Amino acid sequence: MIKKIGNGAWIGLVKLQRIFMVLTAISTILLVAVNIVLRELALRSGIVLPFFAYEEILLPVAFWMYMLGSSHGSFEKSQITADIMSKVLKGRPKAYLHLLASILTFILGVIFAYWALTLVQWGLFTGANSTFFNIPVVWGQMSILVGLILTSMYNFVYMIQDIINIIVRPQLEQKLECGRY
Repeated sequence: MIKKIGNGAWIGLVKLQRIFMVLTAISTILLVAVNIVLRELALRSGIVLPFFAYEEILLPVAFWMYMLGSSHGSFEKSQITADIMSKVLKGRPKAYLHLLASILTFILGVIFAYWALTLVQWGLFTGANSTFFNIPVVWGQMSILVGLILTSMYNFVYMIQDIINIIVRPQLEQKLECGRY
């Protein structure tokens, strides 16, 4: 029952993340497209149709798109890696190296998430807003925190899976071979 709830929550989180990724990607494209169209109309007609400070809207939306996409890459394990040693090593040494990489990735993710938290706290403390539309700067900063929390969460789950694959499963297989279960 708990596993079913956990799987449902995991799938629900990923689906929600994908929905927001699509929405932010569409919003980013539309913001840039509207600006291009208005500039072109202004050039052709001589009438100024400015879309002032669209970057103030574009920047937080693009931050959310990027950070959600980055954390989704962690979920899919599809990020670019420079993993030369795993091509050279085989068997248990490769598994231990992979576990070490998982542990370091998780630890660094938590450190970066903490830094992002302090950035969001600073943004809330200063109350900084954009110049033209008065958009709180913290909206863009919050995307960094959410993205790093999601990334750390996914990396934590994969780290636990690596620990189970290296430590728990071999012990179970050994006990099964000895007839203890």
